[in-house]
Amino acid sequence: MLLLSLFCFSQNNTKIDSLIQITKTSKNDSIIMHTYNKLRRATYYSNAKASEKYTKKYLEYAEKIKDSHNIVLAHFYLGNASVMSGNYEKALNKYLIAANYYERKKDSNRYSSVLNSLGAVHEKTKNDSLSLHYYKLARKMGKSIKNFKRSGIASINIGNIYNNMGEFKKALYFSEDSVKDLKKHDSYQSFLTLAEINLASIYNNSNNYKKANILYNKLLKKIDSTKDLYSYAGILSGKGIALSRQGAIKRAKPFLESAYQKFKANHFTDEYFQMIPELISVYKKMNNTNKVIDLYEEYITLKDSILNKEQDKNIANAIQKYETEKKDAQLKVLTLEAEKNEQQKKFYFYLSLSGLLIIGLISFFLYKNNKTTKILALKNLQLNKALSDNETLLKETHHRVKNSLQMISSLLYLQSENMEDKKAASSVKDGQIRVKSMALIHQKLYQKDNLTGVEVSDYINDLAKSVFQSHNVHNDAIELKIDVDKMILDIDTITPIGIIINELIVNALKHAFTENNKNPTISILLHKKDSELILKVHDNGKGFTSTTKKEKSFGMKLIKSLSRKLKADFSIENKNGTLITLIIKRFSIK
Repeated sequence: MLLLSLFCFSQNNTKIDSLIQITKTSKNDSIIMHTYNKLRRATYYSNAKASEKYTKKYLEYAEKIKDSHNIVLAHFYLGNASVMSGNYEKALNKYLIAANYYERKKDSNRYSSVLNSLGAVHEKTKNDSLSLHYYKLARKMGKSIKNFKRSGIASINIGNIYNNMGEFKKALYFSEDSVKDLKKHDSYQSFLTLAEINLASIYNNSNNYKKANILYNKLLKKIDSTKDLYSYAGILSGKGIALSRQGAIKRAKPFLESAYQKFKANHFTDEYFQMIPELISVYKKMNNTNKVIDLYEEYITLKDSILNKEQDKNIANAIQKYETEKKDAQLKVLTLEAEKNEQQKKFYFYLSLSGLLIIGLISFFLYKNNKTTKILALKNLQLNKALSDNETLLKETHHRVKNSLQMISSLLYLQSENMEDKKAASSVKDGQIRVKSMALIHQKLYQKDNLTGVEVSDYINDLAKSVFQSHNVHNDAIELKIDVDKMILDIDTITPIGIIINELIVNALKHAFTENNKNPTISILLHKKDSELILKVHDNGKGFTSTTKKEKSFGMKLIKSLSRKLKADFSIENKNGTLITLIIKRFSIK
């Protein structure tokens, strides 16, 4: 088996080397373009970074020969690469380019495929409503063109979302429909297996254990346990859960243990995490206390290492029930100990009234103090947990706001790219950059420990670099100097300041510099002086004329409006270029 693997690996490397040689020797751009596409496919699963690099070269040559079909395909493949690397905003942009093209071309097959991909991106970012919207469009289109593979895959995804939402009736409808569609052709077998696994899971969740057992038995006979280990372990898990819920604990135990071991050994962390409470439930019913304690400690350790995962309700209930029983047992032990202490006190009281009276009083106060300490510790633990939960919720809120703003930014970018009126396109692009500056604030909030304020120096550096990148400007073309105090400002202060700085940088990049400018520079200064914040943005460009100063552009109106919100004195000076100063009186430092 090892020799065969090495042989296949060697063959694949030889194929890649041959393709690379073609890109170096061929003088035909079309051949080079298709060769880079083959390199993309050859490295897709083995080397994601290399695959993405070859996809970019594929796009480069497609654009060079103006092959619109392959340009769009390259964008779609770059979307797939972005999903694999976790860059969902970039993936969304690429998929929307492909969707727009295939919709205009009325290419229903490829359009339905892109719709499924858009649904998957929104599912990854926890946007279930948009995810369902795209999946349902893909399903409807697949059925209309009798491409039951597309409609079946979309129905699997829809059923899976409804299953996670706890809407089992809807989940059942779409999952059963996916099985019907995928049974219509022998070439759909791999997708049919996935659809049947999802359907069996929904039977379990909707308490139809008999149907679940029948389907799991069928799947165990046809699944290849070595080639598809993940699905095989999932089937074992599902069958074990179905038996456990029916009360067949001894029959359920080997299936659950086997699934647990396979998920753990192969680093399927989420699934392995979800198996632990099921095993805890089984071992509790079998009165195996040692196993319960070991698994509970393992669960806590694993839980601490998993971030941004929604937990299954059944897991939470099982663990909560176990913790309650454990606390009840501890209280019973404390009660018995108290009763024992009382008996001992009575014995010593009769033996030696005078001496043991003092000992009894001391013991009583120690006991009271110990009990009070335990109660306070428990209350403190509960308070810390509540604070942690609130912090997690707040981080998630900022995360979702950031995602929503980034989506709006992406849509504005796409709109500007498709507009023929350059002035209108420029205005839309300016709006996109403003939205991006606000999204950056929420990103900073959920990535840091301080959830109510933003570290100004870090934010302004990132903001300025982002604006430069949006206008394709590099530091070797225009120098950027930033001098900002280290401080944390609340969201009501940093948001208008961020938008103002954004507007001033954009304005300088557009209007300040000419080809004759030597060492063009933009400087940003923000310092706290007594009870005021001093913000200065300076460029060494051509300066302004009297007509420039009076120009009533939207950007200038926006800056003045935000200045009033900050109770800031606003001034513009011709000083070796243009110097804009804001003396801010309303702000809050965290």
